Amino acid sequence: MTANLTPQYHEAEARYKAATTPEEKLAALEEMWRELPKHKSSEKIQADLKKKLSAARKALQQGGKKGPSKADPFYIPKTGAGQIVLIGAPNTGKSSIVAGLTNAHVHVADFPFATPLPAPGSVAYEDVKIQLIDTPPVTADHVPAGFPGLWRSADALIVVVDLAVDTLLEDAEMCLDHLAARRIELTNGPRRLPAEPGGILHVPGFLLATKSDMPGANDNLEMLNELVGSSVRIESLSTRDADQMARLPRMFFDLLRVIRVYAKPRGHEPDLDDPFTLRAGSDVHEMARKVFHGLENRVKSARIWGQGVADGQQVHLDHVLCDKDIVELHD
Repeated sequence: MTANLTPQYHEAEARYKAATTPEEKLAALEEMWRELPKHKSSEKIQADLKKKLSAARKALQQGGKKGPSKADPFYIPKTGAGQIVLIGAPNTGKSSIVAGLTNAHVHVADFPFATPLPAPGSVAYEDVKIQLIDTPPVTADHVPAGFPGLWRSADALIVVVDLAVDTLLEDAEMCLDHLAARRIELTNGPRRLPAEPGGILHVPGFLLATKSDMPGANDNLEMLNELVGSSVRIESLSTRDADQMARLPRMFFDLLRVIRVYAKPRGHEPDLDDPFTLRAGSDVHEMARKVFHGLENRVKSARIWGQGVADGQQVHLDHVLCDKDIVELHD
């Protein structure tokens, strides 16, 4: 009997091997633990992972220094459909975005450095929750020590810039340069691991330009497009416009490239209030892994209600699922 490790487990293992900081190692190990099938044939791997997790957490808390241990405030456990981290220079509007969309306790102020530590909040998009993290500002000369680990472990990154300031272009370039220095690039596609240790990590993301209602914003937005070109997507809004703010949750959901799938127990109505969240392109076998946690081999086929199929059509395990599909698993 084999452990039947998932592709997601192997991706996380590759991130662990390529990790260069305690934050990166811990994030990868925790994802490995989440993706590891929990059954008898994986007991040895489970025991090894537990040891590595314990050592990684201890190393992160101690920070390589003697004396009382201290937890890393830049380590934020993931919740919901995915974790999106905001990056930006001082006073770009990150806190206003998080305060306007979530229940997070953030300090919105007109003076710089009002956010001293990362502040996670939960954004609702229809029937799923998305984790949105406000963060302290970065400058050309300073990036908090724990930031790169948070950037690398996030499911998506959004660089927030201010269309109303003269330093718009410098701020945008500075943030992108900080990411590039850590071998991170924003992509319009799915998250892609480095092809080799030390390579480029591609993370879904875009530039979000705030204060689009201010004088001169359109001209500045045009200059920003000229600077970035086609390499990074740009969205603009005013945080004071409720309709524009209401567009963000759908943008976040699309950025994460996930789908919602609803489980239907045989002979019962589907549970439409609590979907399973899977990566776009996942098949029925991936759904079975989510449901049965290591016992997915008991599933032999499924019936589907959704896109591209007749209602209740029987499909094989390699059938690719779509957003809002209803799945009835059969053994």
